[in-house]
Amino acid sequence: MRILRKLFVFSFIFLLFACKSDDDGNQFLLNYENLSGLYDLVYFNGNIETTVEIQGIPVTAVTTIVGDTFQVDANFNQNGTYSIEGEYRLTITTTAGGNTETDTEIVVVDDTGSYSINANAETVTITSDLDEFNGTFDVTLFNETQLRLVQEESTVVDGATIDSIIELRFVRQ
Repeated sequence: MRILRKLFVFSFIFLLFACKSDDDGNQFLLNYENLSGLYDLVYFNGNIETTVEIQGIPVTAVTTIVGDTFQVDANFNQNGTYSIEGEYRLTITTTAGGNTETDTEIVVVDDTGSYSINANAETVTITSDLDEFNGTFDVTLFNETQLRLVQEESTVVDGATIDSIIELRFVRQ
C-alpha cells in the first residue's frame, strides 16, 4: 500500500510540473514592434469626481464623459511617435448639488507626439497637447487586434480634489 501511495504522489508531482499552460509562447508582448500600427478609436469614457469644501462641508460634482460616433485613426510608430486624427462626439453630464447639466460637442483631433512603453509595469505614457490622451495609462488589454488603456489620477488643484478615470479602446485596422 505504501508503494502505491508513493507512486501516486510521485505521479501527481510529475504531472503537475510536466504540464504547461496552452498559453505559453502565445503571449502578445507589449513592445514597440507589436504596438506599432494603425488603430481605430472605438471607445472613450471618463468619470471625474471633484470635491471641494464649502464652509467645512464637502461638496462633490460628478462628471461623466461618453464618446461615440468615432471617426478617429491613431498611428503608433515603432520609433515611439504617434499621430491621431479624426473626430468624435462627446456627451458630458455633470451632476452637482442635485442639478444635472448635459452638453454634447464634436471633438476634432489632429495631434502628433511621442509615447513610451514600460513593459514591466504594463503602461504606455503618451506625451500630447490634448488632455484626454496625455499621461500614463495602464494597459488593461493588448493583443493582435485590441489595445485598451485606462488612466486613473487623483490631484488637488486650488483645494479641490479631482479623481478621474479615463478609458480608451482601440481596434487595429
